Amino acid sequence: MKKHKHHIIPKHAGGTDDLSNIVELTIEQHAEEHRKLYEQYGRIQDKVAWLGLAKLAPYSELVYLLNSERMMGENNPMYGKPAPNRGVSRPGVGGRKKGTKWSESERAKHDLVRSAPGYYNYTKDPIRCDKISKANKGRKGSSEGKTWFNNGDIETYCFECPEGFVKGRRPRVSTKQGLLWYNNGTVNKQFKLDTQPEGFVRGRIIKK
Repeated sequence: MKKHKHHIIPKHAGGTDDLSNIVELTIEQHAEEHRKLYEQYGRIQDKVAWLGLAKLAPYSELVYLLNSERMMGENNPMYGKPAPNRGVSRPGVGGRKKGTKWSESERAKHDLVRSAPGYYNYTKDPIRCDKISKANKGRKGSSEGKTWFNNGDIETYCFECPEGFVKGRRPRVSTKQGLLWYNNGTVNKQFKLDTQPEGFVRGRIIKK
């Protein structure tokens, strides 16, 4: 069985290579030790070691975590400085002019990257989610105090009622009014009476 050399006090925490500070562990035991260290001290290096050894996160995410840690606080060259683009409207996706659309090849490339297994796993990390939740606790939302108003044609969501508007949202007219269910044995669709395509009959099929 493959063994790893584990530093009892990690080198990133000031540990040395003395034999008294090193133990041999299996990969599973090594991952577990770093998990315990992370939960006890909250060091990002232990989290990366734990996730990497246990194969719970892709390499790209581990690199992102380490780089994020290195750029935190005073290590960030923008620490304490105002954002250079404050008050400036942001460009579109990827620096393009707002309203520019991706080409088919660009969209296919991005879809391929995002469909890779584990690409969105970091969004389900309970520790990350808990950290975001605590950071937002008690924070005033941007919509607090706003109300819907309408003038019969236009709706707006603001703090005070504009001239010519009344409180509430514009009445909705259902676009499905008068539609009936039909099926062709495979799919269910709605059509107005006697406008269904050939092969469709009245009623719905139950999918289980």
